[in-house]
Amino acid sequence: MTDKTKERVHWPELDVLRGLAALLMIVNHAGYKILAENLTDSGLAGNLLFISSFAPVLFFFVTGVGYGVQSSQKKKASHWSAILNKVFILVLADLLMHWSEGRWLGLDFLGFIGLSSLVLEFVRRTKSPLTFCLVGFIAISLMRYLLGPVIQNLGDAQQEWGLLNWIFGTKDTPGVSYPLSPWMAYPFAGYIIGVAAMRYRGVIETKRVRVVSGLLMLAGLPAIAGLFLAQRGASFFRWGTVGVGFYVVSFAVILVGLAASLIICGNPKLKICQDALSLRGIASLAVVPLHYFLIYLAVKAGATGMDVFRYSLIAILVLAGSFFLARSVENLSQIIRQVKTQKVVWVGLVAMFVLAASLTLFYSQPSASIALFPRTLGQLVLCLLFVVRWPF
Repeated sequence: MTDKTKERVHWPELDVLRGLAALLMIVNHAGYKILAENLTDSGLAGNLLFISSFAPVLFFFVTGVGYGVQSSQKKKASHWSAILNKVFILVLADLLMHWSEGRWLGLDFLGFIGLSSLVLEFVRRTKSPLTFCLVGFIAISLMRYLLGPVIQNLGDAQQEWGLLNWIFGTKDTPGVSYPLSPWMAYPFAGYIIGVAAMRYRGVIETKRVRVVSGLLMLAGLPAIAGLFLAQRGASFFRWGTVGVGFYVVSFAVILVGLAASLIICGNPKLKICQDALSLRGIASLAVVPLHYFLIYLAVKAGATGMDVFRYSLIAILVLAGSFFLARSVENLSQIIRQVKTQKVVWVGLVAMFVLAASLTLFYSQPSASIALFPRTLGQLVLCLLFVVRWPF
């Protein structure tokens, strides 16, 4: 493969993997809002919600894969101002959600993507990025499941160690959904896989069936380990802190997700599935605020306490609407990218964001539901700002 070809490499599998992550996210969030409460903890619906709770695992993993692919291409790294601008946009989008709920600070999904992107940007500029990622993956795993429990046993003293709680991930931190450990392990793992995918792209393309078979066999290892841990009474909890059972099984989900994306993109007969699932970069960000908004509309329309069948119908509608609108935002971003007066576009979008943020803060006190409207608008505006050139 020539350097010129290498620079132009695009992995449609990444777009499908983002789509699978978004699908799981919507199924999970819609389930907890729409399903009858007694159905969310057991049976078919309960198992579906458990599987779909791995959505952020795939999202964070794909973030790492993207950086690994980029680092393997002979492409000049972006200027730090452009990188920090994108990280700042993600953090702002995250803060908007907290502002709409009456909190000033917090760290949720989009903010963690921004944080992990910043870390990976530092890593890819080092002389040995793969070594850093491997060591980082091991260190994060040990901090959460070996050192973390030791520190937790210190008892009340840990109450004063807010930063350590976030680093080790053994105790809930108010306003923080994703502590450093173990969530940073997924971008590190993704980076390693991204580099390997670029290095062995020819093998993947010519021996796709064997690669898929190998991935599925590897997925059996953490799956079996998860069953063993379940029999031993291990925790599979995910919210705030992450149980060891969930962490181990998450790698089975990653491997199955990789295999599924290779199958979908490698079979021409499944082109319709590839087109339905694929989400490019901006669309994969826009789908986050859009699906929250559509679920809110469904709940306001009376879609609560539903059985599995009616929930399935509503979830399909939310999925279709979220994907369609997210792709529309992606298309709009491409139009904006072509506008010659980028500085004017930037000023206009920033003004729209300031207005949306101000309305979000104003309405968050009397009603978080009303604040959801300007919050969604503000987050979509920030998605568009991703493609606008920094004018200064």
